[in-house]
Amino acid sequence: MGSVNSGELSQSFTLTEGGPGAAILKRLHLVRQERGANPGRTALILMAFTWVPLLVLCVFEGLAVGGVKIPFLYDIAAHTRFLIAVPVLLLADVPIGVRLGGIMRHFVSAHLVPEGELGKFDKILADSLRFRDSHVGEIIVLITTYLATYNALSGSSVSTWFRASPGRGLTPVGYWYALVALPILQFLIFRWIYRMAVWTGFLWKVSRLELRLTPTHPDTAGGLAFLGKALIPFGTVLFALSAVVSSEIATRILFAGAKLSDYIWSYLSLFVLALGVFAGPLLIFVPKLAVLKQRGLMEYGTLGSEYTQAFHRRWVGKTEPANEPLLGTGDIQSLADLGNSFGIIRSMRILPVEFSDFLAFVLPALIPALPLAATVMPVGEIVKVLFRLIA
Repeated sequence: MGSVNSGELSQSFTLTEGGPGAAILKRLHLVRQERGANPGRTALILMAFTWVPLLVLCVFEGLAVGGVKIPFLYDIAAHTRFLIAVPVLLLADVPIGVRLGGIMRHFVSAHLVPEGELGKFDKILADSLRFRDSHVGEIIVLITTYLATYNALSGSSVSTWFRASPGRGLTPVGYWYALVALPILQFLIFRWIYRMAVWTGFLWKVSRLELRLTPTHPDTAGGLAFLGKALIPFGTVLFALSAVVSSEIATRILFAGAKLSDYIWSYLSLFVLALGVFAGPLLIFVPKLAVLKQRGLMEYGTLGSEYTQAFHRRWVGKTEPANEPLLGTGDIQSLADLGNSFGIIRSMRILPVEFSDFLAFVLPALIPALPLAATVMPVGEIVKVLFRLIA
């Protein structure tokens, strides 16, 4: 395919439109087909569809403020799941879709993909679209959703509004929670994981192209530093996931007599796993950039040897005649430019992520954990640690 088709596909490709659940949202008129999804409207509807029935049913069943150890209105985790996590996971489509769309276009507009590889790049985009909209992928997400829901419900060990006694059946409101509300949240989570599989596949295939990467690129990442910017909006998804886990831990501490120390390693494990899912795909380019850096050091090292030897012969050793005075000669500026180029190569990063990008990606996930951290560390100390990270 020609470059025009590649340009058109890169302009129109988006990770956040289509894919698992898109057909259902269209049938429910939560997506306007002619202009794409309206995340704000969809978020409000799903918030009402999950949380409001739970509140109404709990009021009718006498489980809103009493009747069990954890009444509905006291359940921090339930409110966080459906009033915070659900809308955030939906609204994250906007910043992530815009950022990844820009990255797709940059591969073409920055001429990182050579003319001879544009056909392959176009095929990669088309394959990624098919992968995104795969019915098999949608079925896998649905199955995983209900397996995760079953696992979450079976872990209840305290009397709560959706299960009056541990080990016994669900309350009437518990069935809405188990069959509708919780699966919606789980679906949104696993949909993002599936999208990351699509994004990972795209990056892996692109990394196998003969990209025009230069070791002297001023971004000190061979020209791929723009990929690190993709991490930043994923912080919204991390925030939602961290909020779900942190609120569940807080609820168990307040009502089940648990201690924060019982959950620290579990939380850290989940946090590292989430980092791997959303930041891990950029590791794909590490081997390519490592080879580029090594080759650049060798090539510019050879060039440096040849130039400095000639410079020495001409201006220091006086073994070659100089037809111009030393003062004002361009040889010195060229020597300085060569040194600067070699310095860029030496400082080149083989991971296309700046620390500031990674920090902007991680910090939103730490916000929901701050109330938990405050139970074991003074707030002042927490603030000092955060300022050290930012400074």
